Amino acid sequence: MIVKAYKYKGGPSDARRLNEHLWKSEGQRPELSETNHLYVADTLAGMRVMQSLQRGSRAQIAFWHIIVSPTTTVNESDRTRVVNLIISELKAEAHPLMVLSHHEKPRARRGGGASHFHFVLGHVSPVTGLALNMQNHVQRLQKVAAVAGFDIEGQTSISSYHRSVVTYLSIEGRPDVARWLMDLARKTSPLQQPLMTDAMRRSAAAVGFKLPSFQAKLQRLWNSGASEQPFDELLSDAGVMMRQGDRSPDSILLYRDDLLVGVLNRILRQPRSPVYEEATVRFPGLFGKQRIVGDISKSGPTSIEKLRQKTTDGLEAMLRRMRTETLMLTYNPPHPKEEPEGDENPIAERLKKLAEGEAIFDGAIDLLWRDDRWVSAPPEELLDYSRRLLTADKPSPLVRPAARGRETQSVQPEDSAVVLDEDEASTVPGLRL
Repeated sequence: MIVKAYKYKGGPSDARRLNEHLWKSEGQRPELSETNHLYVADTLAGMRVMQSLQRGSRAQIAFWHIIVSPTTTVNESDRTRVVNLIISELKAEAHPLMVLSHHEKPRARRGGGASHFHFVLGHVSPVTGLALNMQNHVQRLQKVAAVAGFDIEGQTSISSYHRSVVTYLSIEGRPDVARWLMDLARKTSPLQQPLMTDAMRRSAAAVGFKLPSFQAKLQRLWNSGASEQPFDELLSDAGVMMRQGDRSPDSILLYRDDLLVGVLNRILRQPRSPVYEEATVRFPGLFGKQRIVGDISKSGPTSIEKLRQKTTDGLEAMLRRMRTETLMLTYNPPHPKEEPEGDENPIAERLKKLAEGEAIFDGAIDLLWRDDRWVSAPPEELLDYSRRLLTADKPSPLVRPAARGRETQSVQPEDSAVVLDEDEASTVPGLRL
């Protein structure tokens, strides 16, 4: 979970611009989820009230725009928990607040929930007349993100203020989260080069080109073993030309007119030379082929994208429960009154089952996002194939959805979500336990 904050000093157009951004409906469904200490007709009027409170005080800030981006799609109850964590951390119980949710955002690749949240938090309280103490607010919000990651999602990333966050958590009664973050830091792999730079992203957005979606489709085509024709169709639809690099001839650059929209090996997260060698074999005729940039399509997500997102949300909901239970058993183990007899260790057995379940569900979601042919497969088939990939001595051949009647079997209770109960399993369409 990522939490960021931006301050607004009450300029004449600040409220209007932010309000337009919050209610933008293209590619998402905005919704006002919560208000506090405000009695107004709409969000723009709420921000005007916050500006009036600032002008009636000596404060230089009118309101804060806080963005919460979960790694998975969380429900209303979890959103409320995050709101309460932020309000408690900032001691903003008496301050005006508006919470807006942006739902149904299409995901180009795995990672990042289909919903995220925007907080507009007034800097001056109408109750006390005092301003927020936002000293070290970045570290404090990253601490909130770590706690929410532990309690709700079971995963997080190392923050830029890792040491101070760990120190704060240890002092403030969450040593379990602090130990988890220290263990994560030891296991964190070196940073990879970004798929796209900020300048590249902004330039693409300025011309209406959906860069993350294009890169994700290219990545899935590559991983699915597609031939030259599907690549040609994708590049043609996007108006993107593929050519060799000037400084490094074995790098493959992707251009839309004069705009660089990606480097193939970075998109694929693979070494440069092997990618170039494979590309020259799979689609040699596409290098330097001119493309015509057409109008950008305004259509929403396709049915396959909606189905992939719906299935992913269901699988991730159960995966999230497994991860949070694993963290609780690892860093907050129960203290039994009596030691278990013999060599049996119920906690160790439970952790083993949880690890198996996490690996199965994680592998199933990877299959779902690597290859479009898995999107139409029933969820139990995804889980079954993922389980067999993990347990087989040799890798199993790729099972196509069309052959599921002959080559696959339904997931049995002991084979599928080995740690789920009936209520949890019912959240995934078609999953039978």
